[in-house]
Amino acid sequence: MRSRHSVGLVGVLLISLGLPAAAAAAGDASAGKSKSLACQACHVSSAGAAPRLAGQREAYIARQLEAFKAGDRKDPFMNAIAAQLGAADIANLAAFWSKQPPGSDTSESSAVAAIKKSHMVFPRSFPKGFTLYLTANDAKENVVSRTYVNTVGLQAARARKPLPDGSQIIVVKSAARLGPDKKPLVAKDGSWVTDKIAAYVGMESHAGWGKDIPELLRNANWNYAVFTAEKTPRAEIGQTICLACHKPKAAESYLFSSKELQAHALK
Repeated sequence: MRSRHSVGLVGVLLISLGLPAAAAAAGDASAGKSKSLACQACHVSSAGAAPRLAGQREAYIARQLEAFKAGDRKDPFMNAIAAQLGAADIANLAAFWSKQPPGSDTSESSAVAAIKKSHMVFPRSFPKGFTLYLTANDAKENVVSRTYVNTVGLQAARARKPLPDGSQIIVVKSAARLGPDKKPLVAKDGSWVTDKIAAYVGMESHAGWGKDIPELLRNANWNYAVFTAEKTPRAEIGQTICLACHKPKAAESYLFSSKELQAHALK
């Protein structure tokens, strides 16, 4: 599971020099409205963290979505979303957003709030009932990540089945203990010595949890959450980016470490 869930989206729809010219979109704005909810989850906010779409030129929006879909523009979240769009979807979304009054995308609706809000709470029993299956070092941030799965998920992995509802994954993020040279201390087994826990990151699947999430973002019934070192949810971090990031991993139960889990489960 990836843990860097707060990567910024600022500038993802800025014009790139050298993009091929596209014909003017001729989409259906009413059809585009039904798919726009996924866009709103990131692009409609009073904080203004993501580029505004309302009032942008129709052909411009279509051209950017085509570039993300083709991979000519690189952004892990937009690439994942645009890859699911057909030509008609792109034209319809471009038509919808171009017809929205500029400045009308600063206040999120209750539907958008429902997408961002995770249902997941920190499991009270953790780490009891969980199995550690992956330890990884992040040399860039001097952080050690330890990834755990609960019994439901582990049993499914042992049976070589997709992770079902009831599965939970918890990643414990700990600062590496540094030596006098400011480099992580290494234990006898080659692992980094950890210091204080910095945060927890979790994902959980539960029946019905995907119902309020549009198809472009939905990860079956998975929800995602970031918790403080005290195990309280960081409510200011919505799960939208997590949903977009994990979307391409549908064939692996939306889990980036599914291969490591499978290998551990079959030992």
